[in-house]
Amino acid sequence: MKRLCLFAGYSPEGKIDDYVVHYLRELSNFSDIYYQAANEVSEGELQKLDVIACGQWAEAHEKYDFGSWQKLIFRLGWQELKKYDAVILANDSNYGPVRDFAEIFTRMDAAGLDAWGITENYGNTRHLQSYFLVLNRSVVESAMFRDFFESIAVEESKQKICEKYEIGLSRRLAQNGFSFASLIDRSVLEIPFGADISTYQNTLLQKGSPFLKRKVFSSRDFANEDLTLTRTLLEELKYPFDWIALPAPLQEPKGEGSPDMQSEALAKDAMDFQAQAGSPPAALSIRAVIKRMLWPLYLPFKARVVDKLAGIEQRVGHLAERTVKIDGDVGNLRGSVNGLIDGLPSFFVDVRAQMSGLAQGSRDAAAQIAALQVQMAALAQSSTNTVAHVSDVQTSVAELHGHLDWVQRDILIALMSKIDLRSLQGFKCVTDYPVAYDSPDHIHPVGTVLDHTRHPRFIRACEDFFGDSGKQLSFLDLGCSAGGMVLDAILRGHVGVGLEGSDISRLQQRAEWRLLRDSLFTCDVTRPFALGRGETETFKFDVISAWEVLEHLTADGVEGLFANLARHTRPGSIFACSISQVDGGFTEDGTPLHQTLEPLPWWQERAAKHGFDVLDSEAFLPLDFARGNGNSSVYYRPAHSYQEKEGDCFLVVFQRQ
Repeated sequence: MKRLCLFAGYSPEGKIDDYVVHYLRELSNFSDIYYQAANEVSEGELQKLDVIACGQWAEAHEKYDFGSWQKLIFRLGWQELKKYDAVILANDSNYGPVRDFAEIFTRMDAAGLDAWGITENYGNTRHLQSYFLVLNRSVVESAMFRDFFESIAVEESKQKICEKYEIGLSRRLAQNGFSFASLIDRSVLEIPFGADISTYQNTLLQKGSPFLKRKVFSSRDFANEDLTLTRTLLEELKYPFDWIALPAPLQEPKGEGSPDMQSEALAKDAMDFQAQAGSPPAALSIRAVIKRMLWPLYLPFKARVVDKLAGIEQRVGHLAERTVKIDGDVGNLRGSVNGLIDGLPSFFVDVRAQMSGLAQGSRDAAAQIAALQVQMAALAQSSTNTVAHVSDVQTSVAELHGHLDWVQRDILIALMSKIDLRSLQGFKCVTDYPVAYDSPDHIHPVGTVLDHTRHPRFIRACEDFFGDSGKQLSFLDLGCSAGGMVLDAILRGHVGVGLEGSDISRLQQRAEWRLLRDSLFTCDVTRPFALGRGETETFKFDVISAWEVLEHLTADGVEGLFANLARHTRPGSIFACSISQVDGGFTEDGTPLHQTLEPLPWWQERAAKHGFDVLDSEAFLPLDFARGNGNSSVYYRPAHSYQEKEGDCFLVVFQRQ
């Protein structure tokens, strides 16, 4: 079986300890290893893994182990994971292995499970502990697995991480019908029902666990079993005891009860533990004797009554909580439905009033156009400067058409419930790079958070260019931000899709992302992707746009972008974009937001390699391209994030040959 191990490390001192090197060396006999530390680690420390791991990286982040595994998955890509029969998720929170992995893998592979771990805890929900998990191909290639790891985010506490991701992963496995179990059968262990299994280190070692929790030695109150026996077991298993970190003895003891005195007690425990006298302390011996005498009498009662009562009590508590929650949800739903029913009459009255006003506005606009046409005829006959006057009137007519486009958009939004959005959506985006993580606009998403571009005039201009007023066009907007331009295309009866490099708008469900779930996707547009619909794996679009996007890409990224454009267009399709010629500021670490500032011929050369010729180009004009916070409407001219001067930005239209 071909296995891939994603290993999460963490060391406040920025080191890779000897026990970790040993752990990975043993595991490398059964799996390809990729290592990710969640803290800064020097190059010299990382070199310890050169002959063991296929790749090792270090980067400080706050997502704990699941964040490190997420980073490794995104580095390798989803297609790379599909080359393996199983993926191992592991971390450095345990000493080991104290046993050969061969017997463990042979036994668990033969079980035919979809997923397995070394131990499991019960708590609120039965779940595999995440320090060592094996997920077979059936899980790794599922949509559940991909959705789960793309959702990993910074949480407010380590407890939240455990609840949402460690417990959450097992919950998702169960909900999706995957089978899973642990190497150590918890049901036969003599430990309390709700206890943390990791604290019973001697029991686990005796039952065949290959690992020992580091916290057993680093936290005074963690272990629930005799540490002297723990050392004996480790020596029998021939695990190097020098790798185990123990508290150091103090030089000067302080007053009784002080923190230093408590630390001294901990240090004394460590020295006693290291010395390991031939017989345990008297108190320990008496406790052990009493336990051995009473345990055979207590164990049947515990198994038949205590544990079952604890389980029943826990299930009853969960059932009561769920009943209260369901009652509350039903009450809220009933109130929402009643509110909607009560508001329907006034809503329809408002819609009728708005439509009446808009109809009157349209008639007034038509009258103004007719009057202007009369004036144009009179001016043509009486003025020596006819050409100039006609040009002015044509400009006014164009602006009125733009106004009418916005009026039509408002009408369509008011009647949105009557539009079958599903017939204009239904897309899927296939990519191994769902987010442009290295992009400065993802790291510092100022524009993504604020931008809400809407531009029905651009949609109208494309309709005029293709000529057939009844033809349904298809639009793809790259760097779609809030999705406003995609919604404009759909409202006018066209197919609309948007791609955004940052995942901020998707995670916040900002603006149109709530409505257009099958039309808006996150994707690194410089890496390979495929937009499909129905049986069509790669959809060919009539129009692709990219407003204030190209200058944010690296030179290599530009090549990848045009390759994607070529795959998603056909001869005659157009690519409309803006190309900035000025810098856009810098991130906190000095990275420029505008990474590629090249003259128009440079862009023409790259486009030509992929079959695109320039159809038209001109200096940036405010009325040609609306962007910003969504206020570029019929009421006033567009506002921009910064004031471009002539020549600062080009509006370019390429056409596929």
